[in-house]
Amino acid sequence: MRTPDGFIITPSGMDYSVLTPEDLPELTLDAQILEGTRTPSVEKNMHAAIYRARADVCAAVHTHSIYATAAASLRRALPPITDGQAVTFGGAVPVSLYAPIGTKELAANVTAALSGGSAVLIANHGVLCVGSTLAEAASRCEMLEIYAKIFFTAQLAGGAVALTEEEARTEAAYAARIYGQR
Repeated sequence: MRTPDGFIITPSGMDYSVLTPEDLPELTLDAQILEGTRTPSVEKNMHAAIYRARADVCAAVHTHSIYATAAASLRRALPPITDGQAVTFGGAVPVSLYAPIGTKELAANVTAALSGGSAVLIANHGVLCVGSTLAEAASRCEMLEIYAKIFFTAQLAGGAVALTEEEARTEAAYAARIYGQR
């Protein structure tokens, strides 16, 4: 999550169920440790690159969820086969080019594929979703996993029919006007 001086990230190789706030290092936007004694996630460069590129992003969640990671292994965008995906992500969820774990090349590839969007499939690796809050970024990861599962289920049933770009844009714009509390 973004902080005034950089961002906080999970430590490398630690069980999340035993983490305390003191275990979470704070890094600069150049991925250098500001505070904390734990070794930061190997994906620190990816998070730093996104925060540098996107002033609107306050939180980034990276997962290796089963269905969305399977979709990422296809190395093609996840098409919008439901109106819900169109509303949540504005259309297809892009996939990054492949690069090794933890590298600056991976950070650049993910940042480029994410562009101005809110989610990206990381080729043969996992997913990353961003938001204005940690809850929003995490919710987007949960929804991406659901849409990936729907995609594979539809493919097994004979093949999904994706919404066109125009249909996806129309759904997203319409939902923005009518959905939720005002």
